[in-house]
Amino acid sequence: MAPSSRQQPEPAGDTPRPTSPPQLDFKIESLFPHAPAEPVEPFLVPAPPVVLAANGIFVETAEGFDTQPMANGPFGTLHGGAIGGLLANRAEALALDQGLGTPIGAHIQFLRPLKQGRLTAFAEVAQPGRRLNLVDAFIEVDGALRAEGRFTFARDLAIAGLPSLPTEDVFDPQGQPEIAPVHRPNQPWFKDALTWRAGPDGIVWMRPTVSIGDPAHILPHVIAVADWASGIARPDGWHSPKAAAFPNPSLTIQLWRRPAGDWIGMKPVSRWNPAGFGMSEGTLYDVKGEIGTTSQPVILLPLPE
Repeated sequence: MAPSSRQQPEPAGDTPRPTSPPQLDFKIESLFPHAPAEPVEPFLVPAPPVVLAANGIFVETAEGFDTQPMANGPFGTLHGGAIGGLLANRAEALALDQGLGTPIGAHIQFLRPLKQGRLTAFAEVAQPGRRLNLVDAFIEVDGALRAEGRFTFARDLAIAGLPSLPTEDVFDPQGQPEIAPVHRPNQPWFKDALTWRAGPDGIVWMRPTVSIGDPAHILPHVIAVADWASGIARPDGWHSPKAAAFPNPSLTIQLWRRPAGDWIGMKPVSRWNPAGFGMSEGTLYDVKGEIGTTSQPVILLPLPE
């Protein structure tokens, strides 16, 4: 995934005025090691094509996937939710084609920053099983690996005596107030691909406004929400920042049931260490209740001097 400004001391007795979040004056690529000169080519099992709308996040062509403006993140690179969604689309397309079951987990590793351009994305079955199946997905640029994910799928098997899944709606995201972003780049970005609503119980709800993948796929919608955990729950607050940025090098998701509907909610919390790293985690919801959890480590970057 404007001039820099730092919070100035407030005169005694005055009401503190919010300051604009600082913009980065460094290259986020500096956080990551150089890619090997000869990247290892993983064994390829082609996944069926994923058809994405031209006004969505990625457009599939014969040569790969062309990024669209809404794939951008706030720091000059692609957003983790967009990258993770593309990996998930490839994994779920393959899983559906081979009948591997329901997605119940995902671990995504952002190996190198990605920018606007053409990407190659593909998936392979890493470990087939009678019930549990693992699928790996990869994103490359010019043959070099940039992101990868391992996705866990499970085939259904009825277990007697367990409570039924929830059937009644207990949340109404559509009726909640819309959230306007505090920080906004001077270009379209991934935030614009989602409608945001604020629930009174601390849950932030999101629903895609453009195509983020095949409607039959579950994980792209969940990942699109989960990757925002560190930004929503930053401990220092957007109006009094102590860190310039907090990129997450990975993202993990666990689901205990399939989401119902387009709205995905998240109630996140973050913890930051003064040594310059931290983590974010959150409970995930649909309109019927909890569906799973998400977690991510974060690397903290200091404010510009």
